[in-house]
Amino acid sequence: MIVYSPTIRGSGAISRAFTSPDGSMLAIASTLPFLTNPPGRATYMGQRIHQRLALHHRGEASPFAVFDHLRLPINEVSFHPFDPVIAVAAGSYDGGYMFEGELFLWDWQADRSWLAVKSVPEVERCSFSEDGKRLDILVRPWNEEWGEGDDPFDRVYPLSLPYRQPGRAEMADVVIDPGQAIVRHTLEFATPDPNGHETTGKQLSEWFGVDELSSRGAIWDVAWLDDARIAAVHNDCLLEIHDLASGGVISFKEDGRYGADILRTSPPVIAVYDVSGWQIQRSRLLALLNDSLSEIITFEGCYNFASSKSGLVLGRLDRHRAGEAKADVIVDLETSDARFADLGHYDCFNHFLGIDAAPDLFILQGRPETSHENKRLCRVHPDGAVEPLWPVLRADGSHASHAMECLGCYVEDELGPGIIMTGRHYDPDPNKGKRGFIFRKPIPSGDAAGGSLRSRWLRHATADQEIWRFATTAGASAIAHARKEGLILVAFLDGTLSLLSAADGVVVITGQVTIEGLPTVIYCMDVVDGSLAVGTFDGRIAVIPFDQLRNCESIGRIELA
Repeated sequence: MIVYSPTIRGSGAISRAFTSPDGSMLAIASTLPFLTNPPGRATYMGQRIHQRLALHHRGEASPFAVFDHLRLPINEVSFHPFDPVIAVAAGSYDGGYMFEGELFLWDWQADRSWLAVKSVPEVERCSFSEDGKRLDILVRPWNEEWGEGDDPFDRVYPLSLPYRQPGRAEMADVVIDPGQAIVRHTLEFATPDPNGHETTGKQLSEWFGVDELSSRGAIWDVAWLDDARIAAVHNDCLLEIHDLASGGVISFKEDGRYGADILRTSPPVIAVYDVSGWQIQRSRLLALLNDSLSEIITFEGCYNFASSKSGLVLGRLDRHRAGEAKADVIVDLETSDARFADLGHYDCFNHFLGIDAAPDLFILQGRPETSHENKRLCRVHPDGAVEPLWPVLRADGSHASHAMECLGCYVEDELGPGIIMTGRHYDPDPNKGKRGFIFRKPIPSGDAAGGSLRSRWLRHATADQEIWRFATTAGASAIAHARKEGLILVAFLDGTLSLLSAADGVVVITGQVTIEGLPTVIYCMDVVDGSLAVGTFDGRIAVIPFDQLRNCESIGRIELA
């Protein structure tokens, strides 16, 4: 069941739209976001879809073909005059030295693509010749120092490449003649259109036959309020409440603020952030009660929040975006009292944990506390005291023993209380940085499990032993525990969703997530009896019953529509 979809299905932030010469197709270029919310989190490993080119017939909201293999932003496309092939010019300045580029040829009918050249700097323009035998392009210099003393940011170079189908000949090498430099600012495309966004919006509205486009960025969090209502947060609101029966939506909005996290407290607490010039200025906690929001407390700086079942909220201060703030904070929701404590260094790649609604508060802390290395899981007591529990990875002196981009989930079942922990093994070589892990490990507790549950847990494992573990190749975006079903649900940044046995980690179901056939990435999840709610990186909200999930086992694909 699709709860919400933008007007244009499957696209991210749209930058350009290109109409085919015969007017039958529209190619929409967009950028899908990285997982950088809630603030204080950054997880990138394994996300393969960041730039998307989607082909639409007139009036059809869902594309009939998508191209997801680009790494860099799309600058222009050109339709081949005879073949079902599109040239895609892409690239950008890396912010320090290089003008990185990509030039792909994409056969949308056969859904195959190939590089037009072995390597290329940023490609700003591309155009097939009338006879289709040649592809003319304009490229930037290779880097800031390349050229004959010219301003590298104001020079482009023309190239002409033969058009070849894959396998017919080797890819061409790019040879740029510095003497052919063209002063960029003299070209028409180099002058930004001040009304470009509005012009593209009108073009899209006309193509899809709507008066106003409904757009949406990534859904940062979803939460069941009851079995008929779902709450969601994204960049364009503080909070939305979707009624599944009526289709009605209650939306809370304030300029300069957005909601990024829904804490599973009672009543729910929304983490809201004040933004000015893309910088987070303040972090707020708002309570949702009787379909209205009321402010609990506000802090200067950027805090990442997590709650406990005891009514406490822990705010970890991102030391790189602290502003005037100096320390972490523990908030008592009943009294709104705040206790400040320095729990050690925090940065978005190393210390985010994401464990919410557990009996206690948990953090990742380096050793020493000022470090981002040698991480251990710790319990935080109401007075701010820190109790170390166990190391995330065994310290063996290797790069791989340094855990990054972690995500945790508290579980409690017949095996007792424990933590599902995922993360990435650090590697200084970015080409080898896709080695991750997921494991379940008990946590010592005399109160959370009680009675027979605790006794059985002690028979199965000690606090120093993992119950199960396996390797991963993509970062986990979200984890949920379906206790009734005995399952751990893990969404990964490569677009897969896996259902694991909570007891032994056996993969029950795994598959690529799609909506109406389009690949997507789940960024957030929540479970209620018998159903899973998800929010995706392309702004969609969906609900899928567990019975339907089980039917996906045989096809290797999990369709949410």
